[in-house]
Amino acid sequence: MKVTHTLYIATIIITAALVAGLTVSCKKQGAKAPAGYTQQQIETGKALVAEWKCNFCHSPEIAGTEGPMPDPARLLSGHPQDEAIPDMSDMIITSPEYMEFLDNLDTTVWATDNRIVFSSNLTPDNETGIGTWNETTFIETIRQGQHAGLGRRLKYPMPWQELAELDDAQLAAIFAYLSSVKPVSNKVPESIVLFR
Repeated sequence: MKVTHTLYIATIIITAALVAGLTVSCKKQGAKAPAGYTQQQIETGKALVAEWKCNFCHSPEIAGTEGPMPDPARLLSGHPQDEAIPDMSDMIITSPEYMEFLDNLDTTVWATDNRIVFSSNLTPDNETGIGTWNETTFIETIRQGQHAGLGRRLKYPMPWQELAELDDAQLAAIFAYLSSVKPVSNKVPESIVLFR
């Protein structure tokens, strides 16, 4: 009886240790693959997102031990909605003040010849990101350079022409990865037209 009781306790302890180890292992592997995608597609998409440096424009940065790094809590969520939009009404586009302003923009903001552009939320949030998109919508958006649902061209500096050269499997893998990241509710502001 004592041996059986000891074996029972040992079994519980070993099982608990295995479950704990499996949980840690799953967390290290990353997010669970969304329905219809394999872990391999997720990893391929993650590698392509890194290769194309999508985080540079679409992830707010925080200070890291080796310099600025993408904020893991807001990965690929675009320009932060709570960040104040600078008042440029009195700025002269060619002035030193404007040039200094451009130098101080973070990586989720870009200045073009006539507007300030804020990077989009690429997380699978249904309200503010691409959570309602499917693979076909994503691929067509890249191929055509036309934002799904908004009927407007994708704005510079989005390199959609170059991305459109990837094959469907690669674009599907990127979409699989984007679908696997944490949804972040973040409504990116509209572009600011500087002059017409």
